[in-house]
Parts: sequence; structure tokens; C-alpha cells
Amino acid sequence: MRLILGWLFLVALGIGLLWWGFRSGRGNQQPEPAASEDRSSQMAMETATDVAPPPAEEATALPTATSLPAPTATSIPIPTNTPLPPLAPPTPTPYIVAGADGVNVRTGPATSFEKLGYLDPGAQAELIGRDDQWWQIRYQGMEAWVYGPLVTAYNADGVGAPTPAPAPEVPAPAAGVSEWADEVFQRINQIRAENGLAPYARNAALEQAALLHAQDSAQRGELTHIGSDGSDVSTRVERAGYDAVGASEITVTGNSPEWALNWWMDETPPNDPHRSAILSTTYADIGVAVVEAGQTYYFIALLAEPR
Repeated sequence: MRLILGWLFLVALGIGLLWWGFRSGRGNQQPEPAASEDRSSQMAMETATDVAPPPAEEATALPTATSLPAPTATSIPIPTNTPLPPLAPPTPTPYIVAGADGVNVRTGPATSFEKLGYLDPGAQAELIGRDDQWWQIRYQGMEAWVYGPLVTAYNADGVGAPTPAPAPEVPAPAAGVSEWADEVFQRINQIRAENGLAPYARNAALEQAALLHAQDSAQRGELTHIGSDGSDVSTRVERAGYDAVGASEITVTGNSPEWALNWWMDETPPNDPHRSAILSTTYADIGVAVVEAGQTYYFIALLAEPR
């Protein structure tokens, strides 16, 4: 009997301890949310994560004025104090002053040259050259000459003779042109014979002077009685070595000897300088030259009387 009571006591004690333990465990645990509450919370979190808030309205950018770059300061190098060479004194310009009587201006250094003009007393001109007693000056844009004793030269120590112009290079006459010179010579003497005059004698020195002037004229494309170096008829005759009492020159451009003779003779006295030269009784010698220049020819006849 006592054994049964003891057993029952132990069973009751065990049941009491289990119940006390169960009650103590529930008092320490937090109440778990219901399943529906857990699902609602999860959906709310997913919605907050997946759905982005609407974008804020973008403000329209207004155009702004283009800003110019600020000027930058340019560094200017400071020059070093390099000593400059001493300045040479200016070279005084040579010039002449016409004397009390003034002076004639000519194309060359002799009274036989053509007169270009006149310098009044006291007039000045730039001095550029010298030939013995003649001064070469610049006159109205041209090179000219005045007689030295009639002027006073200043700053002329370094003024010397002018540099002669190089001889023009002219191609040799075409075949047959030299025969034209023979034809012109024969035609002139034929005309003289028809007028009861003695024939001219052909002179080599005069022919050389005529040829050089014809070549010079063809080179320049201009036929005058003044050469490119300022020479006149008397000067060219003298250069050729012909000692003349007087000389004359007739020129023309054309396409044949016949044309040249017709042009020279087609003059009426007293205005007949070419015709008068061909029929002159003053001259005894003649030199003839013909030079080709493109489609035309330069005809020159040089007449002279020996001293």
C-alpha cells in the first residue's frame, strides 16, 4: 500500500514539473505574427523594392551666354641691352650747279650730240658720271651730259666714268640679208647715175658702223639716230676709225630693198632729207647694213666725206 502511494506521488510530481516548465517557456517567447501578417509585410517590402518612385520633372535648361575665355597675359621678352654698331655717316649725294650762263644738256659728252634741254643759272642736277670734262647727270628721268667748265660739281670725289652698256646680242642676219645690203648700195648708185652724179665708194669702216647701229636698233625695237649708249652719227663714225669731215645717216624699216629705196626717194624738196643724202654732192663714201628683226628689216645707209 505504501509502495503504491509512493509511486503515485512521483507521477504527480513529474506532471507538476512538466506543467511548470511549459508555463515558464511560454512566458519567455515573443508572440509570433500570424501567417497572414507575415505575407502582407513581405509583399509590402517587395513592392517598395521593385517599384521606383516617379521621376522628378526635369527642368528645361535655358541657353546661357557663351563665355569668352579670359585673356591671358602674354609674356613679352625683355630685350637685352645689345650694343648697336655706330651709324655710318650718310654719304653726300653728288650734284652739279649750273653757272652764271646756264648750260646746255646733251645726249652725250660732246657738242656734236643732240641737245635735250637747258639748265638755268643756279639750277641743280644729280651727278652720276664723268667723261673727261663732261659730267653725266640725271635730267628729267634720263641720263644726260653737261659741259664741266660751265657748272660747279659738289661731292664728286667718287664719281668716275660711267660703266659702258654691254653690246647688244643680235642674231646673225639670215642668209640673203647681206645680199640686200649689196642691192641697196647698187640701187643708190644707179639713182645717182640717173641724176648725173658720181657713184659712192663702198667703205668697210662705215659699213661696220652702220651694221652695229642696225643691230642695236633691232635689239631695242626702235630706230632712231641716237644709239642705246647715247651715241650719234659722228660718234659712231669716229669709233669705226673713219676720219670724217662730215657724215649723214638715213634709216628705215621695211620688207625689201625696193621698199626702202622708194620710201627714201618719195620726198619733195625742200623737205627731203633722205633723198638729199642719196643725191648729195658732199659725201664720197657709203656703208650699208640690213638687219632682220622678226617680220621686218632695219635698213641703214651711212654716208661720209673723208678729211
